[in-house]
Amino acid sequence: MRINVVRQEGEYMEMEFSGEGHTLLNLLQSSLLEDPEVEMAGYSKPHPLMDRSKLFIKLRKGDKHLDALRRAIGAAGGKLDEFLEGFEASLREYGK
Repeated sequence: MRINVVRQEGEYMEMEFSGEGHTLLNLLQSSLLEDPEVEMAGYSKPHPLMDRSKLFIKLRKGDKHLDALRRAIGAAGGKLDEFLEGFEASLREYGK
């Protein structure tokens, strides 16, 4: 995966991800939107055959986009851990 900051102006940041698609960026977007410091988060994948996607972040104030992204990554990891625990519990019940 390759990440480039395309644009950063005040509260707004746009990043481009190579080699990533809807799966990762949708998870990041939903985690960013749960952060009270984030006003807007979204992503786009210009074309299915293109190997790049863009992530957009607008903070309510300030310019600590990477801090917001780090929090979102931590929250996404927590969601995946919770899913795995539920999945394993379901498998144990199914196996009985």
